[in-house]
Amino acid sequence: MLTYHFENIDGPIYLYLYQCIKDDIMSGALKPGEKLPSKRTFAKNNGISVITIQNAYDQLVSEGYVYTVPKKGYYVAKLEGLTKKTALDDVKYDIQLPKKKEYRYDFTSNGILADNFPFTTWTKISREVMSNEKENLMIPSPVSGVRKLREAIAEHLKSFRGIEVDPDQIIIGAGTEYLYGLIIELLGKDKVYTIENPGYRKLVQIYQQREIQCQYAAMDDEGVTIEELNRSHTEVAHICPNHHFPTGITMPARRRYEILAWAKEQEGRYIVEDDYDSEFRMEGKPLPTLYYIDTAGKVIYINTFSKSLTPTIRVSYMVLPVKLAALFFQKLSFYSCTVSNFEQYTLAEFISRGFFEKHINRMRLYYSKRRKKIVEVIESSAWGKRCEIIENDAGLHFLIKVDTELSDQEAEAKLEKRGIKMKT
Repeated sequence: MLTYHFENIDGPIYLYLYQCIKDDIMSGALKPGEKLPSKRTFAKNNGISVITIQNAYDQLVSEGYVYTVPKKGYYVAKLEGLTKKTALDDVKYDIQLPKKKEYRYDFTSNGILADNFPFTTWTKISREVMSNEKENLMIPSPVSGVRKLREAIAEHLKSFRGIEVDPDQIIIGAGTEYLYGLIIELLGKDKVYTIENPGYRKLVQIYQQREIQCQYAAMDDEGVTIEELNRSHTEVAHICPNHHFPTGITMPARRRYEILAWAKEQEGRYIVEDDYDSEFRMEGKPLPTLYYIDTAGKVIYINTFSKSLTPTIRVSYMVLPVKLAALFFQKLSFYSCTVSNFEQYTLAEFISRGFFEKHINRMRLYYSKRRKKIVEVIESSAWGKRCEIIENDAGLHFLIKVDTELSDQEAEAKLEKRGIKMKT
């Protein structure tokens, strides 16, 4: 029978219990296939509530450390591979600008409502920055971004994601598209890059535009597979393990260790981990990142403030393994940071004073209610019985599987005629 001591615990008991069981699994004290105590027996033996055990077990199951067998109980999962011109008056210009079509409803938009942005706080901090940081605002930012912002992000990663990094491992950029370009220049254009299929469509365009050999790797219900990575002969795997876009799949622990083991097999292999909306896991504790469990310096971690604040702020960042961080400054230090000092110092203060955490908590509640309302509307509609909603309590999107004989293209065309945009 598992027994743990619960004196002087700092934080929720279920998180402490979850960590204890997880540590026992990682150390081998709990063997693959071993049955865990029932919730009632476990609770009685340790003098805690059944709901506490349930919450701990649920978190372990969601991360793939434990699995359930109906009517039998909870069992320890097997973790394979366990161990960041001249102007003329008569010149006629024929420049065709993309025409933007207006829609009644746009389900592809990544914008936010103006009422949800903390304008009052942001304006107050901006004024203080312009008053207190006059000298620093006029000094060109280092290629990696101003240190104050990198330090604030490092503290945020430590408290929110459990990632401890040196601020000099963090590179600030104006959007993830810019950072993808830096990664290509850092790792080399001669490598084979692989993205998930299905995956983020713009990423394909970015790689193709830079004439990169880009492959696709199919996924199963746990994410991209090792077999697909080997088949594509890839060297750089670009994946979203914590909340895949667009399927919503969360990669379990077993597959994460398999991916890391694959990366360690060859010197030039790397994983680009896109953690784009990790702040908005609706239930439970955010899942550990690949970067967090990587012990070989094989993971490049990328995140953005586009989802958490607004896409118009154009601030993203990546965390490089120590070896790649050193190479970055040797090879690419001639670049200028693409984010203005004004925004960097304002964002640094916004994070370090705790306003960012408060904003995330407020928006998580807002999106949770909004998500619930949308689901209720769908389920109560005339199409409710012909729709299957696929979600995993993570991120800002979910899938709707519609029982129809129409192809995707036919369905999109019909919706577009009604002023509904479903595809970028």
